[in-house]
Amino acid sequence: MIDLVPTAIYKYKEETVELIPGEGPHSTDGSTQQISEVVTNAGGIDRDKPSEHNDTSLGHLRARLTTLHDEINIFLTSRMKGGNSGDSDDVERRVLDGDDDDNESDEV
Repeated sequence: MIDLVPTAIYKYKEETVELIPGEGPHSTDGSTQQISEVVTNAGGIDRDKPSEHNDTSLGHLRARLTTLHDEINIFLTSRMKGGNSGDSDDVERRVLDGDDDDNESDEV
């Protein structure tokens, strides 16, 4: 069986972060991709919950991609909340604040 390992690279200014899913275990049931706890507590059922992955190269890749997706979501959420950087000019914060048009003029 071929061992396929996906990676993601985040680049901003001088910073480069490479995200690689670890040794596992990996699952297709991602922690950041489920229905909200509020809905679950109210009796909601996740009807879109994914099936388990097959024991094949592509099945294991699918599970690793879910893990990588979770890691990306956690990393970017941390960046938006100001973690991992003391840079007050974070692009994520500027986008959320609606101040991402630094070079554009307000004149018409």
